[in-house]
Amino acid sequence: MKRILHVVFENFQDVSGLLSRSHKLFGDEGTLVTMTPSTLGFPNGVLLHYPLLNSEFIRRVRKITGRENVNVAAHTLQIRIRGVHPLHRTFLRSRDILWLYKLNKAWERYGLGDFDIYHFDGDIPFIYGDRILKRLENKHIVTHFFGTDLRKWGMNPYLKEHAGLKLTSELDHTKIDPSLVFIPIPYEADKIEPRTHENKILRIGHSPTRRTAKGTEDIITVLDRLKKKIQFEFLLIEGVSNKRCMELKATCDIGIDNIGNYAGTAYGRSGLEFLALGIPTIVEIIDEYEHLLPNHPFVKATKKNLEEVLYSLLTDAELRKEKKEQGLKWVREFPHPKRIMMKIYEEYRKRGWVN
Repeated sequence: MKRILHVVFENFQDVSGLLSRSHKLFGDEGTLVTMTPSTLGFPNGVLLHYPLLNSEFIRRVRKITGRENVNVAAHTLQIRIRGVHPLHRTFLRSRDILWLYKLNKAWERYGLGDFDIYHFDGDIPFIYGDRILKRLENKHIVTHFFGTDLRKWGMNPYLKEHAGLKLTSELDHTKIDPSLVFIPIPYEADKIEPRTHENKILRIGHSPTRRTAKGTEDIITVLDRLKKKIQFEFLLIEGVSNKRCMELKATCDIGIDNIGNYAGTAYGRSGLEFLALGIPTIVEIIDEYEHLLPNHPFVKATKKNLEEVLYSLLTDAELRKEKKEQGLKWVREFPHPKRIMMKIYEEYRKRGWVN
């Protein structure tokens, strides 16, 4: 039996949590370590309580400095190395001192040096520097990119050298670094009860974590125009726990994940949640990444044709039914944790990490 540790900044959408729990499907032990509590109510695992992360002060600094804006234009995608700028590197190394104080208190208590494989989900090896990686010199190291990590902030220079396996769950990351292995976001759709009836007045739902990343303002503009042509309701879901979010989503008939490719090139967990509830879901997906999402059920749209696509869904009950059925079948198979873990274990075997 192998022991695998997943280390992540925050168990934001329970991706790292689900991955760590899914190792048991292969007879191994997975453990989750998080640096700061989940803001959406997902499990924290071993919580390190690092400072300088999600405090109100830090959130204000991010807003003032523009770091909340995670959008990256597609034509600017390139390999970036985190901490290249001297001032940024100085900040990261200073922060390491504070983080190491917290980490050292937990290291022996939880036996954090005693695992066989280390997944750094979010490309942070406990700290920015390589001090911890030197302790793990004889271990197997994985770095796994999610969201804006690679696109906006770049790759940790030490993990770039030490990681024997580099994964990503973002389609456009494969363009930034073709050597990355694409691993879809895992999701337990079979645990979700799909809705069975539609509302008399159809309701469109949208649940952005960051409005700028999901094209929310563009979506609202289109919906305001569409309301002049056809009757429907719009539900904007923000600032609630994942449990409450799912309750609200279950009242919707059509879901919109994102439009515009402002911070990614396809669906996120929000889209998977809509599909699992049996709700036709609109996403913008660039054609060049279609091969990574075979037979996906998403209704594709762009900022230019979103109004037309929505009108078709609102007026065509058969289309909604067809997309519901396609969505339920796909979401219960393609992102199923066992299938995702099979892909990861296949990479382990290629490197001789497991039998």
